[in-house]
Amino acid sequence: MEDDDNRRGYERDETDTSFRQLVGHLVADGDRRANAAGRQARRTFAEMSPGQFRQPVLLMTRPLTFTPTAPAGPVAGRPCTSCQGAGGRTVDTSSDGVSRQHWQSCTPCGGTGVAR
Repeated sequence: MEDDDNRRGYERDETDTSFRQLVGHLVADGDRRANAAGRQARRTFAEMSPGQFRQPVLLMTRPLTFTPTAPAGPVAGRPCTSCQGAGGRTVDTSSDGVSRQHWQSCTPCGGTGVAR
């Protein structure tokens, strides 16, 4: 029986519902009292503590700005002039009788072979 109950997972109990109802009644009562006194209940931080300021949210990323490496204009859409439309070049690093080649992506066109 216990294994079956564990397989069902977490079950909410009646305290969650009753707590929400209690808070809802308190909020409604406070709103009625404030309205009867000709005021409005304070809801935001600025209303609750005037003159206090929250610390700004810390963003852990830098803002991204995209700038083209080559000016867009009449050459845009044509083959890249740096790699002649290949998207990069093969670099020969042979030495001591060993032949080595590797592909290096073209920086101006970003490896697409098309001018920007």
